[in-house]
Amino acid sequence: MRGPRQFENPSCAQISLDLFFPERGEELCVIRQIKKVCGLCPHQQECAEWGIQNERYGIWGGLSDAERRVIRKQRNIILREEEVA
Repeated sequence: MRGPRQFENPSCAQISLDLFFPERGEELCVIRQIKKVCGLCPHQQECAEWGIQNERYGIWGGLSDAERRVIRKQRNIILREEEVA
């Protein structure tokens, strides 16, 4: 599986990547805007899957860390960091 850095012209390349890692309590409207950017990206599904398989934090393919956690639980996927914790 290729990583997001290998995607051709992803929508997120046009804005600050810091926005994809919102702080706790970040404005919901900002998070919605970022998810909209993901929704317009031709790599959304591939990026979301990358996030599910590899990323604990941030918004990946329009999925928040909490949303990815639910999917991982449904699929019995354990991230390396979670194995130790």
